[in-house]
Order: sequence, then C-alpha cells, then structure tokens
Amino acid sequence: MRISTQFLTVFLIILSLSSCSSRSLEKNRALEKFLKDSFTYTIDHEGDYRIISDGESLMRDVWIRGHINYSGSVGIREIFTFSSLLSPVELNYVSRVLLMDNLQTRVMGSWSLLKDSSSDQYLILYTVKAPLNAKEKYIYQAMREASEAAMIMERVLSPNK
Repeated sequence: MRISTQFLTVFLIILSLSSCSSRSLEKNRALEKFLKDSFTYTIDHEGDYRIISDGESLMRDVWIRGHINYSGSVGIREIFTFSSLLSPVELNYVSRVLLMDNLQTRVMGSWSLLKDSSSDQYLILYTVKAPLNAKEKYIYQAMREASEAAMIMERVLSPNK
C-alpha cells in the first residue's frame, strides 16, 4: 500500500510539472509565430529572442526572454533593450535621472543597471514585464516602448552621437 501511494504521489508531481511546462511551450510557439510573421529575429545561446531593429517600428534591437519567470502562479515574460554603457563615475548622476524617468515618463516598464562582468562599466537596461498570456498588440507595444525609451536615454546621455 505504501509503495503505491508513493508512486501515485510521484506520478502526480510529474504530471503537474509537465502540464506547467507544456503551457509555457505553447506560449513560446505562439510568440515565435508572431515574431516570424512580423519581425526579423534570432535566438541567442540563452534562448532569448533578439528582434532585429528595422529602423521604423523598432529603432533599436529588443530582446524577449525565452525563459519565463513566475510570481506565484502568474507567468511573466521580460522584454528588454540596452541603452548605454556607464562608467562608475557617471553612475551616481545617471541613476538619479533613471529614477526620475521611471516615475515621470515610463508607462509599461522601468530602468535598471547591470554591472558588466567583463569591464568596470554598467549597462542601462529598459525592461517591460508582460504576462505570459499577453496579446500580440501588448507585446508589440512593449517592444516599441523599450526601443524608444533606450533611444531617448542614449540621446540624453550622449547628445553628440
């Protein structure tokens, strides 16, 4: 009796895990179809989708994480782009600018800083967190906002470029 209960428990755990991952795979297939129909993209070594800038609807390359994060039972997909590299000297001033921009301007996402592991510099990232079941229109608008925000921030930080 004890062995059959353990077997049943293991079976139910495996079944629930596989059903969770299959929903994620279905969502990734839907995302890939949307991207394939609308954009030029590649998939990098981490499984992230890199949507190549087309100069019109997207002014800058945007990434969509292939890995899905969960907050409770809600699946979250990250859509992000890089703006600029900062030296440690610029970090203090720019971090204040980013906080003000987060509060005053940004609608769908926010700025963050990421230390570059290969140098002493910091990457400025703009990230939108979208629910896993977000419609194509939302994904497209999130990609546009990330692209535009990064372009604007780059112009603010490097006006001579």
